[in-house]
Amino acid sequence: MENPVILQTFYWEMNTGQYAEEYPEEANLWQLLSEKAAEIAEVGFNFLWLPPANKGAAGVEDVGYGTYDLWDLGEFKQKGTKRTKYGTKKQLEKAVKKLHQNNLKLLYDAVLNHRLGADAKEEVKLKDDSKAEVWTVFNFKGRENKYSDMKLDWRVFDGVDWDERTQRAGEFLFKSKEWDDSYEEDYLMGADIDYENPEIKEDVINWGKWIVNEINFDGFRFDASKHVDNGMIHDFIEEVNLSTEKNLFFIGEAWVNNAETLADYLNTVGQEKLHVFDFPLRESFVELMQGNLDMRWLGEKGLVNQDDFRDRAITFVENHDTERDGTNEYGTEAIVQRKMQAYCYILMRRDGVPTVFWKDYHSHGLKERLDKLIAARKKFAYGDAYESESNDKNTYSYIRTGDDEHPGSGMVMMITQHENEEIIEKTVNTGRAETVYYDYTGHIEAEVETDEDANGLFKVKGNAEEGYSVWVPVES
Repeated sequence: MENPVILQTFYWEMNTGQYAEEYPEEANLWQLLSEKAAEIAEVGFNFLWLPPANKGAAGVEDVGYGTYDLWDLGEFKQKGTKRTKYGTKKQLEKAVKKLHQNNLKLLYDAVLNHRLGADAKEEVKLKDDSKAEVWTVFNFKGRENKYSDMKLDWRVFDGVDWDERTQRAGEFLFKSKEWDDSYEEDYLMGADIDYENPEIKEDVINWGKWIVNEINFDGFRFDASKHVDNGMIHDFIEEVNLSTEKNLFFIGEAWVNNAETLADYLNTVGQEKLHVFDFPLRESFVELMQGNLDMRWLGEKGLVNQDDFRDRAITFVENHDTERDGTNEYGTEAIVQRKMQAYCYILMRRDGVPTVFWKDYHSHGLKERLDKLIAARKKFAYGDAYESESNDKNTYSYIRTGDDEHPGSGMVMMITQHENEEIIEKTVNTGRAETVYYDYTGHIEAEVETDEDANGLFKVKGNAEEGYSVWVPVES
């Protein structure tokens, strides 16, 4: 797979409010993906990150992160519904088949940290020897033991955030329990799963094998992975990977904004097949949006630019958590300008696997421009990679020299945070002498020819809307 690209196929507000009115087809996501399979593949996407397909506590309104029953993919009448927000199990299986027919690989969003929507409460003793009434009984009656006969009670959880007896919120750790060995605070929400309990650990790993071998997914995105027991993440990857001949792909959502800390997380889990989202790089894109980024050091930002971790970074601009309507509960700032500069950066660079956000692609009207960048990535982004010596505080250039395996490849990517409405010119050495280039984005109409030393005067528009260009060789 050359120069892979991931498409995140959902967003938080999908099929709600104005989005339900403007995009009614998103009410049945599995069906929509089936219909768009050929189009998505033709654009150049390789992986699709699908939302959690299992039954959530809020039924059809659950985005998927309120995990109730992992084994119910829209097959059983539970939580007031058979289907999930995205469709039924049959529709999901049909979509998986159609997407695979178009050579697309599928990532399941696995929410393994907690459970919500318990069927009953029970009395437990807490760490301080007091008693509490907690929602920790999960019977899954609608499933009638299909796939797994395991029922859940307090013994498979470490603690909860609500005591029904006192009507009090907090973090209630059960007697005889300790929080799991997670990278950051183990407790996040709901009934926190105790992965020191071998029974629940085995059941969840068996579920992972089922998702890969029976439902036919090609990997996982682990939600809130830094809050899940490190050993569980390691063993899940190890055992699920051994259960199949597929080359599975795993991504952890460890929301850490420091590259060294994110690298330490990967070392702590100790699983070489684990990739992570590059949140530190996105922090630089926020600075870029604000016009405050020193572009001279952009080539050093994020996990993707750390020597030992370049191939384990999943680069992105927005996702369902970072970009939400209204006030974002995570306190993140949505990237509302120079977004295409950020996408140009992640799509043209050699390192990292870039991700495109469905809401940007469809709702925000960036499809045509993103398709253009993906096409450039697939056709031209090959060969040696380096940054231009002409980079300054406001304008950044990055070169791919091309290679013999991809005739006509090579490119110069330029992005700027200037808003002076002028044409910014930079002398860039492309590694290719006496070669004529044109701007694949169409923002600059002139051609540029490099001299005998491979230097050329390349250009980019000084404005937020079109301040990115991808210069590629003219076909001979």
